[in-house]
Amino acid sequence: ILDNMVDFMNEHPNLKIAIHGHTDDIGKDDFNMALSTDRAYSVTAYIHEKGITKERLIFKGFGETKPLFPNTNDENRAKNRRTEFLILSK
Repeated sequence: ILDNMVDFMNEHPNLKIAIHGHTDDIGKDDFNMALSTDRAYSVTAYIHEKGITKERLIFKGFGETKPLFPNTNDENRAKNRRTEFLILSK
């Protein structure tokens, strides 16, 4: 998926994206915030290493603050542990 994003960004050289990291609700809030930030940073670093300039990438962690699913079971928690891409400009 990340290599596909790199290809897409190479095809669209004016594209800028935000990379958002998320976690489930297991653990302390500050740990989850740091984990989600690290998750987003790791994706950003990978894309940058593949040749996309840092000026085209921003990252942010949201911890457990924006779940897509209720954190009521393991399956839902797994879905909330994610990284998302947001297109900022073309």
